[in-house]
Amino acid sequence: MPRDYYEVLGVDKSADADAIKKAYRSLAKKYHPDVSTEPKEVAEAKFKEISEAYEVLSDPEKRSLYDQYGFEGVNQQFGQGGFTWDNFTHADDISDIFGDLFGDLFGGGRRSRGGGRSSASQGESLRYDLEITLKEVLEGKKANIDVPHTVLCEPCRGTGGKDGNVSVCGKCGGSGQVQSVSRTPFGNMMSVRECPECRGTGKSSAEKCPHCRGTGRVSKESHISINIPKGAEDGMRLRVSGEGNAGYNGGSPGDLYVVIHVKQDRNFERDGNNLWTGIVTTYPKLVLGGEETVETLEGEKAVLTIPPGTQVGSVLRISGKGLPRVNSSIRGDLLVRVTIEVPKKVSDEERELLRKIDETAGSKKTAGKKRKSTLREKLDDIIN
Repeated sequence: MPRDYYEVLGVDKSADADAIKKAYRSLAKKYHPDVSTEPKEVAEAKFKEISEAYEVLSDPEKRSLYDQYGFEGVNQQFGQGGFTWDNFTHADDISDIFGDLFGDLFGGGRRSRGGGRSSASQGESLRYDLEITLKEVLEGKKANIDVPHTVLCEPCRGTGGKDGNVSVCGKCGGSGQVQSVSRTPFGNMMSVRECPECRGTGKSSAEKCPHCRGTGRVSKESHISINIPKGAEDGMRLRVSGEGNAGYNGGSPGDLYVVIHVKQDRNFERDGNNLWTGIVTTYPKLVLGGEETVETLEGEKAVLTIPPGTQVGSVLRISGKGLPRVNSSIRGDLLVRVTIEVPKKVSDEERELLRKIDETAGSKKTAGKKRKSTLREKLDDIIN
């Protein structure tokens, strides 16, 4: 005994025709054997079941018989062989439901109220890769770029016909699609595909436009200005509406996506909104403390204070000299890694002083406090 038809479609017995059609469309898209994720045998069985349920419940006379007498009341309608696609008499429903099904699955236009299909579709979106510098990230930038794309052919107004003269396609009758029926073990299956004569536009022309060769679009390079915000990050996408390829059959143009790539800098490394750099200082300044001048990203000179006892490789911070957040005046910090350069050659005087410092610093006979004082004095002698 088959399942109750209302249960198959997941509707109440009081459901109206629109609710029944909506339920069937949803299930048909899910279980059509060509697209279902279910095993083929399962999908075919379910698709046949929901189609049989819809055939009965969508027809007021058959639905009335089913409501009164159950399956026995409608089995006679199908003859001894039961339900087959040959018994599916609602041609309008077949065209409507399967037209929408295949259109949704494969990107076709929607069915219009007049019975034809509107093949208007949006043009392709484009990508443009733009490289900027760290300084341009800091300051922002207005970039001028040349973008090759397609636009509507002006002589034919995008119709593809010479001087814009077009007529209804004789092969598809203006629907933009052609249908074919093939036999399967489960009955006749209908397939819908784009009309090869008009390429889905539903229109044809006696003579193609010589400028676009009937495509309705021509190539063009457009000069476009875009504003890159301060703090732009690597990989950021900026959308420029309507600057992609022209649409089809009256559809809107696609968009242009500008992808930002931040060029590596020789002196600075980005870390979010912070910047990293390095300085080379002297051993005495690390021990005694002092100051160094650091060049910032904007080319200014900033004073870096080195605390006494700073270790080689320490990171010191200059606040507010990093990069800004996107569209904000708040900036990150400049992080400075401190190193020293060991000279390969020294004078006799420097050599002697370094020996004395080493002997004093390493003496076990000198108390820690006195040794630190002596070391400081020696370093002061070197500096002065």
